[in-house]
Amino acid sequence: MPAKVNIERRTEPVELGAQSRRAKVRIFFGGSFDPVHIGHVGLPRYLVEHFEDGCVIYVPAGRSPFKSANPTADHHRLAMLKVAVRDFEHGSIWEQELNDALLNQDQPSYWADTWAVVSQLNMTGTDRFLIGADQALSMHRWRRYTEFWSDAIVVLRDDADSVESLMDQMNKLEVWTAEELAHWRTQIIIVPTIDVSSTAIRSTLGDAQTRSQAIVGLDPLVHEYILEHGLYQPTN
Repeated sequence: MPAKVNIERRTEPVELGAQSRRAKVRIFFGGSFDPVHIGHVGLPRYLVEHFEDGCVIYVPAGRSPFKSANPTADHHRLAMLKVAVRDFEHGSIWEQELNDALLNQDQPSYWADTWAVVSQLNMTGTDRFLIGADQALSMHRWRRYTEFWSDAIVVLRDDADSVESLMDQMNKLEVWTAEELAHWRTQIIIVPTIDVSSTAIRSTLGDAQTRSQAIVGLDPLVHEYILEHGLYQPTN
């Protein structure tokens, strides 16, 4: 029987596919993916090469407790994500948070609950989750962060000073012990810079003059889906 875990929200565990369950290392990648861009696919491809027999599991978020605005409708974000990872052999999508959002209307999603569900799936191998430097710096604000923070992998751009800068900022928070900071340091992976963001893409899509033009960082087929379904419309 899976160990008892603390889950605050209503949930119905969603099983992972056979390939993901067999992997030695499962890297969970949570986010709004609103919209998904080439960095969301390129970075995981790099990480899969870093870990032997690893896979990446995308976890589209329900509603973030740190964002005031709701994301684009779940079914659209899910559809765009499926298009974006269509050729990613070692990538899959786990709809746990989207399914749980239907059971917890108008409530935020908590990674603590999602990660607790992972432990209930009773799989062999190692489970880790992916975050950026900004999320590492705000980890102490995440709900029940003490239950899962040590399973995080932090990705930093290939800047020679980035590791020391991050560790210095983490230390100044006065949240982490010396032992915990030492663990954080071992979980940092330097990755190639992919200079693209969902915010910038939404801005370009929101301009009627540039909306239909090719957008740097946006998969053409995802762009086609956006235009076809009238997403991210100009506001004026």
